[in-house]
Amino acid sequence: MEHLFADGTALTVPFGADFFSVAVGVITGAMFACDRKLDIVGTIVLGLMTAYGGGIIRDLLLQDDGVYFMEFPGVILVCICLAVFVFYFRGLFRHSGQLLFFADALSVALFALAGANKAFQCGEEFVMVVILGALTSVGGGALRDISVGETPGVFQRSNFYAVAGAAGALVFAAMAFASAPLVLAALACVFTVVFLRYLSVYYDWKTANEADLTPKVAHGAHAAKDFLSEIFRRATLHRKKVPATRASWFRRRRG
Repeated sequence: MEHLFADGTALTVPFGADFFSVAVGVITGAMFACDRKLDIVGTIVLGLMTAYGGGIIRDLLLQDDGVYFMEFPGVILVCICLAVFVFYFRGLFRHSGQLLFFADALSVALFALAGANKAFQCGEEFVMVVILGALTSVGGGALRDISVGETPGVFQRSNFYAVAGAAGALVFAAMAFASAPLVLAALACVFTVVFLRYLSVYYDWKTANEADLTPKVAHGAHAAKDFLSEIFRRATLHRKKVPATRASWFRRRRG
């Protein structure tokens, strides 16, 4: 996909890499549907939703001239065939966990790159480039979960997924706005997402689902209050003692 920027430069994501991310999205979405015992129609729909959902949201928000989902109809047919294949041969994919995990991490990275790159080429500001990159990386999965009545996985405690996508988009945006070569920014984005995804799994880093700083803040405020009160008390005593000491000194001098 290619979108020209104002100065005529553009980053072209190779079609093969672009198709790879969509294909992996279809496979993961179809497997998600199979695990929840959906029929063939549900498997196809969830597969397509996972693959294209984030990109559709991005394109609608950008209000650009085209929606990627509609630019390559042939790819949609291939994705439908992949979803059907997963439905009837799901056992093949359940025994390829490591390979599928790597493919999924790489797919998230490419989605983050595609979203951030298109937002940048459309002239969006830094914050929107990061947001649209992160949204594209996880939007399809969120729509998939909502469609089956579940809380989206990106909102639950888990290893870095949305965090990795947002970090990759942030790296791309920082390098792009710093006028670094867009190819290097793209490579840095992909590496950041995959690296953080693997690192979070290896060290079992997970996003927190419970956090209440109120007791700590209250304790700190109480300690600060006691500290200030003690300083004020000592300062008051000091002011009372100083005049008395001076008066004694004057009395001794006069005597």
